Amino acid sequence: MAGFLKKMAVGLMTKGVSPPERSFERLYELIHLKQLLSALNINCVIDVGANRGGFVNDIRTIGYRGRLISFEPLQKEFEYISHRFSSDSNWQGYQMALGKEKKIMKIHVYEESVYSSFLESSNNEKEIGYQEVQVNRLDDIFPTLAQGIDTPKVFLKMDTQGFDLEVFNGASGCLDYIQGIQSEISIQPIYKGMPHYLEALQAYESAGFELFNISTVSRMENGGLIEMNCFMKRKSPKQ
Repeated sequence: MAGFLKKMAVGLMTKGVSPPERSFERLYELIHLKQLLSALNINCVIDVGANRGGFVNDIRTIGYRGRLISFEPLQKEFEYISHRFSSDSNWQGYQMALGKEKKIMKIHVYEESVYSSFLESSNNEKEIGYQEVQVNRLDDIFPTLAQGIDTPKVFLKMDTQGFDLEVFNGASGCLDYIQGIQSEISIQPIYKGMPHYLEALQAYESAGFELFNISTVSRMENGGLIEMNCFMKRKSPKQ
C-alpha cells in the first residue's frame, strides 16, 4: 500500500501535479489510529470537542464498535450530532465541556464553529457571539461513563481548540484507566494564551504516555506547520 501511494505521488509530481497531500496524511492517520485502538484493546472512547461528529464518523468507519462518548458544549452542534448518531446504540452524547475545574465558562463562538474556543483567536476568526457552558472534570463523571464496563480501557480524544491540557488535568483521578490519547497541538498558536506544543507533549509524557504517531492538521501557505495531532499510548513497563 505504502509503495503504491509513493509511486503514485512521485508520478504526479513528475508531471507537475501536486499530490493530494492532506488525503494521504488522513489515510495514514486513520490507519495508525486503528492500530493503536487494537493494540491497546480499547473498549471506551471519550471524544472531547465533538463539534459535528467528524471523529465519531471516522472511528466507526475504521471499525471501532465499542462505547463511544462525545462531549460538545455548543447547543447547535450538540443537537446536530445527537440527531446524526441517534441510531448508534453504543454512542452517548453530553452537552458540556470538560476542564480542570467544575464551573460555568463563556465560550467564544466563531463563524466557523469548529474554531469555537474558551480562548480568543489569534487568527482574526470572525466571532459571532458567546455561550455560557457547563464545564466538568472528567474524573468526577467517569464512574457514570464507564458504568457496565468491567475493566475500562479508555482512549481519550481531545480537540478543544487550545484547551486540551485543561481537559487532561481534569482527568487526573481516572488517569489509570486511560491507555491512549489524541490531542491537537499547535506549532503556531492560533489562540491567545494557549500552551506551547512542547509543553503539551511534556505534560503527557510526564503522566506516563509516549508518542505513537503524529500527523499534520494544517499548514501555512509557505508549507510550515500550524497544527498537528499527536497520538500517545501508555508506556509499557520496562522488562
